[in-house]
Amino acid sequence: MRVVLVEDHHLVRKGLRLLLEEGGHQVVAEFATAEEALAAPWEADLVLLDLNLPGMGGLKALPNLARQARVLVVSMHDEPAYVARAFQLGAKGYLPKHALDQELLEALDRLAKGLRYLHPSLTEALLEGQATPGPEVLSEREKAVVALLAQGYSLSQAAERLGVSVKTASTYKQRALNKLGLMDTPDLVHWAREHGLA
Repeated sequence: MRVVLVEDHHLVRKGLRLLLEEGGHQVVAEFATAEEALAAPWEADLVLLDLNLPGMGGLKALPNLARQARVLVVSMHDEPAYVARAFQLGAKGYLPKHALDQELLEALDRLAKGLRYLHPSLTEALLEGQATPGPEVLSEREKAVVALLAQGYSLSQAAERLGVSVKTASTYKQRALNKLGLMDTPDLVHWAREHGLA
């Protein structure tokens, strides 16, 4: 299969490339950010996507990437909320970074056949988990910014109330969007109200 790697750590990309090539797959492109992957022209059968990327998070980029190729998430996040959200947004497989080499190749084999793949260690957790991420995936500061936005405060007002710069508040908001797989502030406000943060 022709594979695109979207992973910000060079050594991880290098290791994945070697493993894939040993397994008979061809790495056609590598990107350190989701923005680069979305902006560049490429053709592939599969995208290996990390969720914890600088800038636009993997969850946010997933729907667009999934329109171009099958997406296998390879992430350190093994919380049910992340796994469920990734599948909702179009992922065809999910593999934790602690998986064995052979398990990665098995996942690729299943996706090549048009099947889905969920690592065995995640199956039980996912069955017991929730469908969308809850407030527990956010830090206290991220929650505070989201709650203030949901209460109608502007970003600059929220920053002032929390005693931080607008840039810092904006960073917290962006991290929350990335973690939750949401697109913009209205989505964030809706989510906050659904989860009792407003």
